[in-house]
Amino acid sequence: MEDLINNSINWFNNYCNSFGILTDQQQHNFGIKAEHSKRVAENALNIATKLQWQDEDIQIAFLAGLLHDVGRFSQLLEYNTFNDEQSVDHAALSIKVLQVEKVIEPFGNGISEIVFAAIQNHNKFNIESNLKGRELMHARLIRDADKLDILKVLSEYYIKRNGQANHTLTWELPKGLSVSLDAAKEVLAGKMVSKKNVVSEMDVKIMQLSWVFDLNYKPTFEYLSKSRYLEIIYSTLPKNDLIIEIYRKIKVYTENRILQKQDAKVYSASNQ
Repeated sequence: MEDLINNSINWFNNYCNSFGILTDQQQHNFGIKAEHSKRVAENALNIATKLQWQDEDIQIAFLAGLLHDVGRFSQLLEYNTFNDEQSVDHAALSIKVLQVEKVIEPFGNGISEIVFAAIQNHNKFNIESNLKGRELMHARLIRDADKLDILKVLSEYYIKRNGQANHTLTWELPKGLSVSLDAAKEVLAGKMVSKKNVVSEMDVKIMQLSWVFDLNYKPTFEYLSKSRYLEIIYSTLPKNDLIIEIYRKIKVYTENRILQKQDAKVYSASNQ
């Protein structure tokens, strides 16, 4: 399987450079997505390794992480946006690309189904309710690995921001003077903030903090705590009673998940 993984890495690198002449902006955005995919693959590999998954599942985790966003390249070229709502579901497009290119086919049907299930569910608000076994554990893992890297990018952006807004991250929304009531209710109830309740840049940051409620694996929480991404995002928010209460809720939840013993049923392939 190691040779197949190496072939997939080579395919990915070649695919990223197969789109002919690009504008400087397109080249920049392609580079961002390629590097993001590599970091997500590394995150997935590290989480799966710390969970002591079987070697095959560790390799599948890496593979899904590397390939989860391959649809982003054609999405940008065709629609000039990374906004799925204004274009196409990039997860479905990623699967289509992999099927056309027959990238996963050499791994066999069993592994292909796991990888496609993980990719299909990596960008949805909730994981499909019918997933189980290895498909479910890999869907959970890719979501963890993806969110970790997005939080890394966000925290770096908020620290280094020099007046030029990146509307991919801020959604071209007004800054806002307070957290919206609906967004606050969701996060204080221990839920991810829904996009429909995001009406300002402040709500965007609260939504990003609320992603902790969708994370699944103990190593993810350990890395999140060590990286201090949540603290960085919180540091950019105004301090009032509501925001302090929201952050305390998120911080306590994160700390409690680190203290909990990981439920073996969540990730053990032996439970199939």
